[in-house]
Amino acid sequence: MGDQRATGTSDAPEAAPGRPAPRSRGRQTAADMVRSLAVVLVLVVVVLALTLRHDPSGRPHRIDYRGVLAQARNAAPYDVVSPVALPRTWTATSVRTGGGAAAFTWHLGLVTPDGDYAAVEQSDGDPQSFVDQFVADGARAGTTVIHGKRWRRVDAGHPEKRALVLDAPAVTTVVTGGASWAELRALAASLQG
Repeated sequence: MGDQRATGTSDAPEAAPGRPAPRSRGRQTAADMVRSLAVVLVLVVVVLALTLRHDPSGRPHRIDYRGVLAQARNAAPYDVVSPVALPRTWTATSVRTGGGAAAFTWHLGLVTPDGDYAAVEQSDGDPQSFVDQFVADGARAGTTVIHGKRWRRVDAGHPEKRALVLDAPAVTTVVTGGASWAELRALAASLQG
């Protein structure tokens, strides 16, 4: 039985001449781990910076909804409406469309000049179910005429406080939110297809 050291046998891989010996898996140095952690942290910071775009003034982040509006107008089986000539003090903050076999929906969320929420919602689905999504259990509070069209008022609903509802054969349009009646009326008056 000879001494293995004397015979030169070893389990470690041999390095090619002029190259350092490769490290075996699981034997990374602390510096390697710190570099890897730094790369991961940089990625996390970049992702957070992109998703948490915070305006230090406290104002809501304004979005450009024109592209989604154009897509909605191409896809919807009804006349999709949006605000025209609203003052810049109104801030669009959310937009989306939804479509299925039963209905096509359009949503535009805004922050009013008073800092309240208001939204334009449209659907060609079941009118009562659609209205109930915004002002369930709300009470009828009369009507108001805007540009010759009669809108019903719904008050004390949930999740939104109030809504103006325009019923038409092809589409139900709801202007809703926690905004005042005056702001909801101003939004409804600005809508054009």
